[in-house]
Amino acid sequence: MARRPSRLNPSTSSSIDFAENIPNLVHSPSRSSNLSVVLALQRWYRRSVSHIKFKLLLICFLVVCVTVLVVTQVRNPEENEKQTNNILLDNTELLDALYELPLPTTKLELDEVNDELKELHPLYILQWAYHATHEQNELVSKHPLVQVTSFGLTGIVILDLMLSQLYLIDVPIITMDTLHLFPESYNFYETIISERKDMNLIITKPLDINTQTDFQAKYGSSLWKTDRKKFTQLTKIDPLNKQLDEMNVQMWISGRRQSQGGERSHIPVLEFEYFSEKDIDENDDFDLRLGRWKLNPLAYWSYDQVWKYIKTNKLSYNTLYDKGYTSIGDTMTTTLPRFNATTSGAQNGDDYERSGRFVGMNKTECGLHSVRLKRQQAQADGEDFTAPTLVCDKCIDTNTENFVKVITTGENQDEVLLEFYSPYCGGCQAFAPTLNKIANHLSTNIPNRKVVRFDITEDDIPQIDGKDVFKVETTPTLYRVRYSPSFQVEFYTGDHGFDSIINWFRK
Repeated sequence: MARRPSRLNPSTSSSIDFAENIPNLVHSPSRSSNLSVVLALQRWYRRSVSHIKFKLLLICFLVVCVTVLVVTQVRNPEENEKQTNNILLDNTELLDALYELPLPTTKLELDEVNDELKELHPLYILQWAYHATHEQNELVSKHPLVQVTSFGLTGIVILDLMLSQLYLIDVPIITMDTLHLFPESYNFYETIISERKDMNLIITKPLDINTQTDFQAKYGSSLWKTDRKKFTQLTKIDPLNKQLDEMNVQMWISGRRQSQGGERSHIPVLEFEYFSEKDIDENDDFDLRLGRWKLNPLAYWSYDQVWKYIKTNKLSYNTLYDKGYTSIGDTMTTTLPRFNATTSGAQNGDDYERSGRFVGMNKTECGLHSVRLKRQQAQADGEDFTAPTLVCDKCIDTNTENFVKVITTGENQDEVLLEFYSPYCGGCQAFAPTLNKIANHLSTNIPNRKVVRFDITEDDIPQIDGKDVFKVETTPTLYRVRYSPSFQVEFYTGDHGFDSIINWFRK
């Protein structure tokens, strides 16, 4: 390709050109005097020097620009990542395809939609949900889509994605004031309100009650402990359902993630929640008169991913997290986790994120997403509510009546592998075949060792000699109990693979 001539000075583009032209100037027949030669040389010299200076200045300018860019990249590596969110939605082809994806009407369609959504960035999931609920607004609702949040870490990320990235300012934000929150949580309310002036915030409270004093005067100060189901119903479920019903909400956005473990281990991006168990029929189409959609846009994010987004985008958060808390609820049922879950790494970050919740209650799910109330509702309606069966042929099943005896005596075993579980827990269901395999293996290959189970769905773990020997923060939870030379208990922290557990148990 021919070199493009300089538009600045095409005849003398460099000092080399100037030098090559000197002989021509000296011997030119049109230059008869030495003075003419000298003048010509002066003119060429000035022009060439001027051009060289310009080139040097241009080179220096470019060097400075490149240096600034490199230094900026080194000092602020997160800035480029921060820009990613701003350009994600430029993929109009993908957006057009998403806009053609309607809300599912059957279980099969729901599975297909979840297969599509689980591969997407939460921005696309939220954009799809907004479009789908507003295009298919069957209830003719002014606000078919809302976010429900306690302003925990995941909720903060979702809020920023909606307001700062997608500008969905018409999506209401609902938070539940149980009247029993930390002072820091109430202070954070004020922070969020001052920072998010475009936010349509709705705060629910227990029905017809405005203060903790009024609540305790009506229900007592220890309802949270004596009847935690009723406490959850009064402070969260009833007020939220009333608000969602009044707004004719079609879909609500949740901050639940699979990496939080326990009953959340296998949640999909999109779920359909029936108002009553009696309305569930796998063969019927989804009917918004009988339930509503629940969206978990960060279902596949890890604890570390959530924190990374918050730090990259410099988002405010509850100051309790700086004190070591990893999941924050009511003052009575929230404490520091078993380990420091603010450190990096999946085990600390994810496994123990909710380990400081519902302390002393052997319960890590707040009730909004729990099956226990569904069981209670079915019983109130006079209907059967059968728990899934988790097969374990060689397991010893215990309950509140025989647990202490079995565990303290060991049923003539040298060691016991003890599992705390719930048949409704997705993680427990996934682990059940492995546990069954372990029980069979121990029975056949390692004498005097058994697997013992305790279902914590309805019952608290009995104390031993007046002490809480076993603490359960997520399910399934495993302990190793030894009887020689004395009664010893060891908490299992490894993965739930067959080989890992067997190797641990052999030690």
